[in-house]
Amino acid sequence: MVNIIWGDKLLEYDFGDGHPLRSVRCKMGIEELLKSNMNYKIIEPRYALEEEIALFHTKDYIESIKNNKGGSAETPIKNMYNPARLSVGSTLAAIDSITEEEKISVNICGGWHHAFENEARGFCIFNDVVIGAKYAQKKGYNKIMIIDWDVHHGDGTQRAFLNDDSVYTISIHQDPSTQYPYLSGYTSENRVTNLNIPIMPGENEQEIMKKVLSNIPNEIRGFKPDMLMIQMGVDGYKYDPMSSIDLSERFYESISVVLGRCAKKNRFPVILLGGGGFYFPKTAELWRLIVEMFESNMR
Repeated sequence: MVNIIWGDKLLEYDFGDGHPLRSVRCKMGIEELLKSNMNYKIIEPRYALEEEIALFHTKDYIESIKNNKGGSAETPIKNMYNPARLSVGSTLAAIDSITEEEKISVNICGGWHHAFENEARGFCIFNDVVIGAKYAQKKGYNKIMIIDWDVHHGDGTQRAFLNDDSVYTISIHQDPSTQYPYLSGYTSENRVTNLNIPIMPGENEQEIMKKVLSNIPNEIRGFKPDMLMIQMGVDGYKYDPMSSIDLSERFYESISVVLGRCAKKNRFPVILLGGGGFYFPKTAELWRLIVEMFESNMR
């Protein structure tokens, strides 16, 4: 069984005409998932409480979002407090929905990995990935592994857990010398709590898959997570306007199969969060492919 967190209010996380971040992405993604032959159920989203958002974000920052102060043209925050906290609450609802029989939950409108504790960045207002990991730990999932394959480095998530060895972050992304956020995501930052696997434009997909799939199962064996959280951004797809790398369906299918099998073998649940993807309708089709691969390999 796959738990899908969804309600039409999630479409309010939208930055308007002319901005790349439009909620049609999520609408198409849900429509694709609902066409699947998977065994799934829809769970209503909920708003995150302020104290839940404060698991990561500063109180001053939360107040600034409430009061429409801050943000930028890239990440506008006006009237976005409720849409952003509904998105966070949907990730928390995904975590709450996990049971012994239902080990996969999806929030297609999550994955806001760039937000810092005190700053909206890269289309991300509240970092549901970080908040979700901290929330899961309060529920008894002591060791969390976060794997992020968005084309952009998961800098907010790495920053949050750099000195916390109970959370291990892995980011597979376009080399930051050629892509936002530019300042982080290099292998020189790798340490006990994180692993960066940057991909250069022009790099062969077969070599990329060898590099990724030979590393990650070993990291899972070594870390032994109680829960796996995936930021399943698909803007690394070869025709996505945000991407300068050439990932195909094969990459997303292969990594999902491998991680699904790891999850089944090690009996840990998986939380799937949307992330980037701006090439329609392929974004939605790739999200469906990823979720289906986890579902079929975790039965």
